[in-house]
Formats: sequence, structure tokens, C-alpha cells
Amino acid sequence: MALFQVQCMHRCAMALFQDQYMCRRAVALFHGSVHVSLRHGPLPGVSACGQCMCRSVHMSSCHGPLPGVSACVVMPWSSSRGHGVDVREGKDVKLDCRFNNPAIPQAGGKRKLYWMRERDVVAIDDTPFDTNYKVELQPDDGRYDLIISRATYERDNGMFECRVKEAGTGADLHSTTVNLTVLIPPGSPRVTPETPKVTEGDNIDLICSSRGGSPDPQINWYRKGSEAKLNSVLKPGGGRDTPTTSVLTLQPGKDDDGAQYRCVVWNRASENEKMESIVTLNVEYYPRITIGPANPLKVELGSTLSMNCHADAKPPVSNVRWTRAGRFLETKNTFSKMNVEMDDAGRYICLADNGLGVTKEEEITVDVLYRPRVSVITSKDVDEGEDIFISCNVSASPPPITIEWRKLDDDNFRQNGEFLSLDRVTAANQGNYVCRAVNILNPTGGEASERIGNATVAVRVRHAPGKTYIMPAEPIAIQDESTTLTCGSNPPGWPTPTYRWWRGDTDATLTLGANYTIPRASLGDEGTYYCQPSNRLGKGTPASVPVKVYQPPRILEGLAESAVFPIGKTDISLTCRAQGKPLPSIQWLKDEEEIKTTDGLYQILVDQASHGQNDVHTLETSLMFQGADRINENQLMPQDRGTYECVFKNAVRELSSTQQMKVKHAPITVHMANKVAFDVNDDAVIECRMQSFPAPTFQWYRGSNLLTDDGIKFFTNDSTLPEDIYASVLSIQNIAEDDYDQYICKGTNNMGDHKTIIALKPKGPPEYPTNLYVVRMGTDYCELGWDDGFDGGIETIYQVQAISEDGIQLDHDCQDNNPCVISELQQQTNYIFKVKAMNTKGESDFSDPKEATTLLDVSSIPEPVDVFYESKGNLLSFRVLESNLELEGFVETLPSGSTDWLTNPTPILLNRLDSSHKEIPLGGEHFDDIRIKLCSKGSTDTCGSYMFAQKVDTLPSHAGAGQATSYTVIIVIVVLVCLAAIVIAVICFCCRRKNAKLKKKHQEIEVAHRGVNSQAPPPPYYTVGLDNKALDGSNDTGLDDPGKTAIYSQQQYNNCPINSYNNNGVSNGYMDNSYSNSNNGGSVNSQDSLWQVKGPASTEQQMNNGPDPRHYQYDPMLHGGYAISGYDDYSHYPPTNQSHPGHDEYGQRPMYSANGDPYAAVQKPGNNMDHIDGVYDVSGHPDPYMSNSGHHGPPIEMMPPDNRPQIISFDESLESGYSTPNSRNRRIIREIIV
Repeated sequence: MALFQVQCMHRCAMALFQDQYMCRRAVALFHGSVHVSLRHGPLPGVSACGQCMCRSVHMSSCHGPLPGVSACVVMPWSSSRGHGVDVREGKDVKLDCRFNNPAIPQAGGKRKLYWMRERDVVAIDDTPFDTNYKVELQPDDGRYDLIISRATYERDNGMFECRVKEAGTGADLHSTTVNLTVLIPPGSPRVTPETPKVTEGDNIDLICSSRGGSPDPQINWYRKGSEAKLNSVLKPGGGRDTPTTSVLTLQPGKDDDGAQYRCVVWNRASENEKMESIVTLNVEYYPRITIGPANPLKVELGSTLSMNCHADAKPPVSNVRWTRAGRFLETKNTFSKMNVEMDDAGRYICLADNGLGVTKEEEITVDVLYRPRVSVITSKDVDEGEDIFISCNVSASPPPITIEWRKLDDDNFRQNGEFLSLDRVTAANQGNYVCRAVNILNPTGGEASERIGNATVAVRVRHAPGKTYIMPAEPIAIQDESTTLTCGSNPPGWPTPTYRWWRGDTDATLTLGANYTIPRASLGDEGTYYCQPSNRLGKGTPASVPVKVYQPPRILEGLAESAVFPIGKTDISLTCRAQGKPLPSIQWLKDEEEIKTTDGLYQILVDQASHGQNDVHTLETSLMFQGADRINENQLMPQDRGTYECVFKNAVRELSSTQQMKVKHAPITVHMANKVAFDVNDDAVIECRMQSFPAPTFQWYRGSNLLTDDGIKFFTNDSTLPEDIYASVLSIQNIAEDDYDQYICKGTNNMGDHKTIIALKPKGPPEYPTNLYVVRMGTDYCELGWDDGFDGGIETIYQVQAISEDGIQLDHDCQDNNPCVISELQQQTNYIFKVKAMNTKGESDFSDPKEATTLLDVSSIPEPVDVFYESKGNLLSFRVLESNLELEGFVETLPSGSTDWLTNPTPILLNRLDSSHKEIPLGGEHFDDIRIKLCSKGSTDTCGSYMFAQKVDTLPSHAGAGQATSYTVIIVIVVLVCLAAIVIAVICFCCRRKNAKLKKKHQEIEVAHRGVNSQAPPPPYYTVGLDNKALDGSNDTGLDDPGKTAIYSQQQYNNCPINSYNNNGVSNGYMDNSYSNSNNGGSVNSQDSLWQVKGPASTEQQMNNGPDPRHYQYDPMLHGGYAISGYDDYSHYPPTNQSHPGHDEYGQRPMYSANGDPYAAVQKPGNNMDHIDGVYDVSGHPDPYMSNSGHHGPPIEMMPPDNRPQIISFDESLESGYSTPNSRNRRIIREIIV
């Protein structure tokens, strides 16, 4: 039906506009609103429709059904789901209408656009019907917005609808619904009943209502003291004129009596300003009796018995009744009886009735307690040698736990039991003996405590006084005060002796008695005083004491009570002079803080003390206002104001003189913030504080304009604060945008004036905090403080970021706490802290970082173990169990014959996870004892417990394990080196003998092969050796180590071509004729394929004449294990004439040579022969035939032509198969495939 009503409103408006329903004064449409009424009930033949009625506001007679208008015609149209818009009363608001129905552009000028509120048309096309309405119509952009100025609840609150219709047909083309809410705060809540009263167990409804708000307010119930929302039934009012109610149903009990319930009301217009009303519940309930103070009630004999009977009831009980054994005692709530006796113990009953028909009663039992009662005879006189037996009588409740005899002034004497027994007494047994009985009383309301009863008997043994003493032993009298000396003897003597007093400078008796008093001591009373006791049985020994008289400090020249100085005055000083005995100390204070000359602001002078009569000291001190931090080092500054004290103190007392100093100066700024922030329409408050003497007058400026207190826009208020600080407050009422500016506060006194600028700004994000510092540091927390930045005019909270040395980040919400405790940190961990400020407008940048390290938990510090002190070598040995803590050790020693421990100031640095033994030499001095403790690195306050060293003559083996291990390693290395040297020597000796035996055979072979072949022999081809490292595993075995014998290093004829160079700088160790064992250039399993790859195929080589005397010819007999059958035929080939330089031109070592035989076994003194690793052929393995692989000589192409070695090449063009050079007889060569 609601949709039909909206359709009806649209059709009604369109019909009137198109004159389908004509009224004589239809022009009224443009001056008012179109009102539509909906009559329920279907039209004939139309289901769920009604009659659509419309009229002009100015033509009440012009109404009726619309002729020819079907109320239920459905046309294609676009619609926009309704949405809500809020506006505060008196503010402007825009209602958006956007349409994109393709039928709208086709309608062209036949379309009609209009806005409606509830049943009223407020605008058609670009014509609004109210002066506060304006439309923005852009049909081509699909926009038809309604702008409302100065919104009011009566006119604008409700549902607005934007519609586009097709003229003539009234077909709906578009619809947008906007629910406009004019925000009005709700009225104050009202609770009924105002004073709710209910009987325990009954139900009651609390109704909270509020009217006048828009939208309808939210109403919640809370119990005071709790933020938990209570279940209630909310009934919206539907408008500002109808109250919204919330009903809270309760079934209260006794505990709910006096409970307060809060009704909280708010809506969107006042979310930050919630209103509430509080109601207190009045519940009637039955009596509850509480009797006490305890049951049973224990009371001490002779004290006051007080029992309470409290009846908690509503209505209250008028009175209670106390009874005992059926006998009425009292009607008051408290039954009291003073001086409790034993007969007062027993059962008591309290009864209560509040008129509800039920009488309640409670019973209490009273127990009476008392301390022990002890009695003995008062005295016992005996002669020396007699026996004593005295009885002690005790009565107590509860019974005593202890009965014993003690002797006054003799803590070592004690006898248990009721009887005192002394045999054959002497003068030492004289004294007062006490019988002492103890029981424990635990009265109600008190703590358990001992109660003691005792009685004293004086045992007097007749004897003369013994050794005399005077107390105090070192008496000090204070000038003008009384002092008393007491004389006694041990044994004291009986009958009681008399005491004679005299001074050392005279024998005259001062007094007779145990005490001598100097009534008012003076310096002349110093001296030695004597005392001697005597009775009829004899005299005691005389005793003496020296009496000293001290004088408390007495100020001879003090400070003036007050002083005023102008700023900049020079050479100011304060002087005090006093005397006293002993010598007083001097201290200067400013504002109760000690003045330190290291601050650079003061100097303190003290004149030499002068000794007067009887060692009385007189001294003078001056406080000089001079220092490097002062202007010109001696000028008075504003901060010198304050209270100054010169304090004199000696062993007697402390005395001071005080002066209040004022410094006259022009005003200076003391407030911290130079900006304030308020929003538009707020009342801004700008405070300026200045320190000044005398008091300043304030003026406020904006630019050059003086601001005065006009009582309308600007208000000023001046006040006085402590320490010569004055404040002036400028208040600006209802600030506007143009009030944001810089305001100047000017303070003036007779010493000058001063200005400060304070900026008024809109509220915004805060500024970042500064001066981040550590307040306290713990093992798992850090308390940080900082200086607040400008808060942006809004309450600010803070967040601290902590990043550990491991990169772990921890964020801590400090809220508004400054300082703030950051918890859950790791011990002994370095952290980087930063803090930022946040408010509702945003947040600041982080502050500058502060680095700090948490402390170490003392309980986690390990104790040193295996701590030994070797007295023989004066060594301390210990070790520390593995720990990830950063620790250092401190050693303390106790020198022989001393009681004072000495600390070694140099700590022992300990590495993490290091559990090896440490040995610390302790120098030449021997010690009675040694101890060590472990502390957190850099902190001598965070230490573990001491571990005392065990004294030994020699350190145990495990203590020296670390040192023994190092010695063992050294010994093993030395032994291995010696063994290696012996092996090398033996090998050299054997080789030398072997070479001598083979030399002769070598010469014989040379004679048998005199023919010289101009062609170089093929490369040595061995079935064993380093032919293929991929097969023989030399890469793994290390056979290519430079220290091994290189059988292919420089072991060929050294022939050098004239015009052939190796581009790689490495000569190719192959011949220029093929000796392949394959008919096709070499077997796939042979090494020919390796030989055929290297080097250029040079076919012409220039042979030099004459052998190189520095090289051996190759003799396979020299290579043990390599002289294989069939290969000895190559031993006769002599080298071509080739010479090599005797040294390396490029600073490298010369080529190795041995008696002219290039094929001789390579001699290797140590590791001096270097082999080139990393020269690879196509197989990826090192090429053992490279001519430079045995030395580090220069590249071949850089050698002189006549010094280059022969490059043996391989030529595939030669005949294949097993062949030998044509110049000599053929020989069969075996091929052994590895």
C-alpha cells in the first residue's frame, strides 16, 4: 500500500500539472504544495488499489478522484533504493537524484521531474515551491538534485522522493527516495516511578521516556557501577512529539535495595553528549540477624564485654531482646558489661522481630581469659655460703605454657619450674630474681599474644663493694645543658654503699650518691671525675672518666632575611660566620637543594678555622655568584631567585641561616606551548605565563591591534602564581575562521617589557614527542618518559614501538600514561624505542629513537664451577657452564692476616657459550681466601652469588685440560714434522744411490744408440699414471697436488719451432707425427683423442743443435713402476739442441733442470715445485702434457725465439696404425687400453 501511495502522489501531481484535473485556480500549484490523500479500498476491477485524491493547498474544494487516471498502472521506470541523510537544524543539505533510465532521453520534452516530501510536491522541473528549496537540474547528465537551505524539523524532516514521469501518460521513468532526518537532540530522560518501592520477591517495571529528539533516541538501562546493558523493551515514539520509552522489568531481592539504575538516552544528534537519569530502588525485606563480633566470643578478664546483635530488615526492627538462661537482659542492639568477671562466661541469645510474623534468634557463647597471677616473697637476706630455696605460686587461664626463674642483669641465668634453688651463695648471687609465668591469650578482635605474670624477690648477700665503674664511659656534655654521671660497682655491695664524687684537680667531695649531675655545663666543666663506693664491710675501687664539653654551632654572622637585587648585578656574595666544637661542616642550599660548584654558577669560599679557647672553632664561608656558566662569569640571573641557606653541622646538632632573594628583571616567558587549537564556534582560551619581578602588566595584540576586554568577543583575566610567575588568559568567544591568527602577549614592568607569540589554530593531529628517556629499567620491562609535543587541541594517547636486537617488533599502547611501562621484554636484550602521539585527528611521526638494554635477572646468572686456587703457582682456575648471557667475572681476595676483601677492578671477560676453564694469575702475593662472582656485563650491581675457591697445591687435571690440550696439539705437530723430515731424507738418500747405479747403464744405452734422429719422439704413453683423471680418480685422491711427482711436467724433448706460437701461452706436449694405435685416428678408448686436441698443427720445426746440459734425457728406469716393456726403446732419443734461460726474466722461479735430462724424475725439495692446476682439455680434466705445467715461467710467446721450448704437435694426416719413424728400425708398440 505504501508503494501505491507513492504512485498515487506522482499521478496526482502530474494530472494537475497537465490540466487533466482542472481547477479554476490551478495556478496555486506554483505557490504552494500539492497534497495527496489515499483512501483505502480497491477501485472496481482493480486489486489492492485505492482511490487517489489530490487538491491544492489553496483550494480545499478542488478535490476528488482523478478522472481517467488509473492508480495501478505500472510503467517501465528506474528507481534508486532509498538512503538516509542527516542534517542539523539550521544547516544546508543537498539531496541527490541520479537517473540513467534509457526511456528518459527518449521522452524528450514530455518528461516531467519533480520532488515530493511525504505527500507534498516541493519542486517540479527547475521550479521549487519553497523559498528555502533550490534544484540543480541537468537532465542530460541524469542529475536532479534538491538543495535545502536552513533545514527545519517541521518542514523538512521526513521522506523525500525524486520522480521522473512521462507527460501525458504519467508513466514512471525514475524514482529516488531519500529519508532526510533533521537532527535534534532528545529531551532529558524521565523515569517513572520516580521513587520505586517494592517488596522482596515482587516484580516492578521501570519506565524511561524521552521526547523531542530526531531521530527517535536510543534508550538503554544500566545498573550503576556496571557497563553491562540490561534487557529492556524499547518502544520508539515515531516523532519528536511522541515520547520514546524503554521498560525495564525487575524482580528485586534484598541485595537490590538501594541499587541505582541508570537510564541513558542519546541519538545521532548527541552521540557524544549522552543524557542519563538515575533512580534508586527501595526494597522491603525480612530481618537477617548478625551477632558478634565472633562466636564464641573470647574476652580478657577485667576488660569490657561488648556483644552486638544487628537485625537487617525493612521495615527496620524497632528493638532486639537479649536473654541469658531465660532471663531478660537488654533491648539494645549492643549488650555491654564492664570489668568482666569469671561468672560472666556462658550462652547469650538475641531475638529480633520486624512485625512480619517471624521472630529470628541467634546464640553466642562468651569465654573469659586472664593472664597468669604470680606471687613470691619480697626479699631474702643471707650470708655468704648459705643455701636458698624460694617457691613461686601461679594461677592462670588458660594454664601457663612456661614457668621460669630469671635474674635481672644476668641473661645467662635461668631455672625452669616453680622453685628457685641456690646452693652456697656468694656475692655474685646477689640480685633480683623474677618468677615469670607465660600463657597465650587470643581474645576476639585481637591477635594472639603472650601474657606474662611475674613477681620479684630480692636476694641480698652481705658483702663489700667490688670493682667500680662510671656510666657513660665517655661522657660528652653539651654547653648550657645538664649532664648526669652514674656510679656503680660489681658486685654492688650490701648493705647499700655510699658513693663519693670528686674532680681530678681537687680532692673536695662534690656529692655523696650514685649519681652526679652537672646542671648547666660550660667549657670550664671539662675534666676528669672520680667516684668510690663504700659500706660497713669495706670499700670498692675508685673509678674515673674524662668529661668533654661540646658546643653546638652558633651563628655569629647570619644572612639577612630577604634581599632584592637587579638582574645583571655583579660580584654578589652571601656570607655566614659561626663557631662550634667540634669543627662544624659547611653546606650551602638553594631551595633545599645542595649547591654544587661543578654547575658553573657558584663558588664557595671557606676561611681557615681558628682555634679558640678549649678548641672552639670559628669559621667563615661565602657563596660567590660566579662561574663559567654566568654572563661575564659574575652577573646575577633571573634563576638566582630563591631561598638560600648556609648550614653548619657538627656532632651536636645542625643550625642554619636563611635568606629569601629576589631578582628584579623584565618579564620572561615560562609557558611551554606556543600554540593552541580550537574549532570554529568554540570559545578559545589562550594562556600566557611570564616570570617577572616586580609584577608585570599584560596586554594582548593581534598584529598591531590592541585587544581589550570588551565583555562580548574578548575577555582577559590575570592571576598570580608561585615563584614570581604571572598568568594572563585571553578568551575569544565563538571563534570564526578569520580568528585563526597569531596573538601577541606583552608583559611590562619597570625593568622592561617582553613579548611572546601564541598561534591560534584549528584542531588537528598532534606533534611528535621529544626527549625520549629511560625512567627505570628492569629485566622484563622498561619505563619510558618523554616531553609531550603539541596535542593539536585534542586529548592525546601514545604508542611506543620497541624493536629488539633480533628485529622483533613490539607495539605497546600507553594510552595517556607518561611515563609508560613497556612490559613483556626479554632480559639482557638491546631495544630501540620510539614513541608517537595520536588523537582523533590523526597521529604524529615517531620520536627520535632511544636505545636501551634490559637488565639481567640475577636468578639466571650461573655460578662458577670447578673454582680452585693453586697456592703454589698463585693461580685461580674456574669455568662457567654454557650460557647465552653476556657476563663478566670479578675476583675478590683476602690478603693474609686481613679481614677486608679486596676487589680486582679489572673484570674477567667471558664469551657466550664458552665453558672452558679459565686460569687467572694473581701476582706474587698469597691470600688466605679467594672468591669470585659473575655479573651482568657492564653492571656491577647485577651479580650472582659468590663462589669460594678451593685451595689446592696443584690444579686438578681437568682444570688444566684446556692448557694440556694446546700442549698436546703442539707436540703432535712437532712429531709429525720430524717424521716427515726423516722420510724425505731417507727418500733422497735412496734416490741418490739409485741414480748412481743407473748412470752407468744410461751411458751404455747412449753408446748403443749413437744415431741422432732429427725427428722428436712421440710423447710418453704409459699404462699407469695420470693419463685420465676421470678414470683413475686423481681429482679425489689429490694426486694433482703440487707436492706430488709430476711425471708429465717438462718431461719431453724441448724443441722450439721458429715461427709457431701457442696462443694460450702454454706449449703443447705432442709430436708432429702420428703414433696413433687406431686406423681411424685413434681408438675411442685410447688417449689419442686427448692428444689430438691441443696446440696448432705445425709441420715444420726448427731443431737447435746440441743438448741442453741442464736437462736429463728421459729414462723410464728412473720412474719406478713406469718402465713398461716396449717403452725402453725411447730412452735413446737424445734431445734436440735447445737452450733455456737459467733464470726467469719475469721474476718467477727458473725452470727446473737436472743434469741436462728433461725426462729425469722431478726433484721436489719441499713444495717448491708449483704445478698449474686448472688447465683442462675437452674432457674437462687437467692436461698432464702441458709444457708449462711444471713451473711459473713467462708465456712462451713472450720468450725470446731462441729460448722457447719445442711445441710437439699431433698431425692426423700421417699414416695411422702402429708405426715408428722411417729413420729407424720398426718396432712393435703395444697398446694397453685403460
